[in-house]
Amino acid sequence: MSLISYKNDKAKRKILAFCFTMIPSAIVGVIEPLKRLQQKGELDFQYKDTEKISEADIISSDIVICIRGAETRELVLVEKAIHAGKYVIYYLDDDLLGIDASQTYNQNYFSNPSTIYNIRNMMEKSHCLWTTNPIIAERYLDFFENVIVTGAPALLLDADGETKKETKKVTKGAITIGYAGGVQHRSFFEYILYDPINRLIKEYAKKVKFEIFGFEPYYMDLHSVDFFPYIKDYKKYKQFMYCRNWDIALAPLPNSQFNACKYFNKYLEYGAIKAAGIYSNVSPFTNRIKNEYNGLLVANTVEDWYFAMIKLIENENLRNKIICAAEGDLRENFSVECISEDIMMKIAGLF
Repeated sequence: MSLISYKNDKAKRKILAFCFTMIPSAIVGVIEPLKRLQQKGELDFQYKDTEKISEADIISSDIVICIRGAETRELVLVEKAIHAGKYVIYYLDDDLLGIDASQTYNQNYFSNPSTIYNIRNMMEKSHCLWTTNPIIAERYLDFFENVIVTGAPALLLDADGETKKETKKVTKGAITIGYAGGVQHRSFFEYILYDPINRLIKEYAKKVKFEIFGFEPYYMDLHSVDFFPYIKDYKKYKQFMYCRNWDIALAPLPNSQFNACKYFNKYLEYGAIKAAGIYSNVSPFTNRIKNEYNGLLVANTVEDWYFAMIKLIENENLRNKIICAAEGDLRENFSVECISEDIMMKIAGLF
């Protein structure tokens, strides 16, 4: 099959989306953009967790979106929707069939034969794949009648509800360097950043401080490092991140086929909170970031990360250049308004 071409069809439709629970992927990629379209009167939308979906919900909908479905219950719902004559979209922002052994946090679940069976069957039965990554689109093209590729919005832009103009950031006191990630990223974080962070703490004394969100590294000098536990509730996480005053933010990521199928979510977050981001020089970051323009792209070596942090610590003008360029890019291309309009056009083009 080939990627679809889109026609300008503005028909108002009833859309039902479900996921096993309201995970950040569902909120960012699907729920918030479709809620915005509902607020504008362009469609009727409702989201429910998988276990709360009823047959009546399916019958009353025109389009059913299964978000990252992998459970038997979700396969049953997809089959019921198909049987009821509904248009079914399978939303995927990770290559769930390509999780490798490095993803220890959930590799056992997604390598289970029954999980693989469920995912493949949902793909084969669904009419359309919706993804944020062109690699996923190409990889699973033949499973679907249609494929749509969209962006995801930077929900941390103006998270307090007030639209702000782009402004130059002035650092007062110590330069704050932050990192946000789940516990599944701890081993690579320590491999790449343990040595650079400890060296910088010693070399820059009170000039820098570090904040690590999501886990506490096993081995790290606690001086000048603050740790914050993972926040499961996305609304609280968004507010927490929005209130950070990070000058520099770190996003190390291993180079792998699985990670290449991800989305550049950290760029959306770091740019929105006015932090100059340092990113591994790997896909998906290379899909959007231009080195020393809207971020720094760095090889995955200890020394490269060490010198990249020094570069931004010492060069306030470069920090501000990156901050302004990233925020400008997000406001122009990744606002909820912009992304939701693109989604509406592409969903309308399915009919």
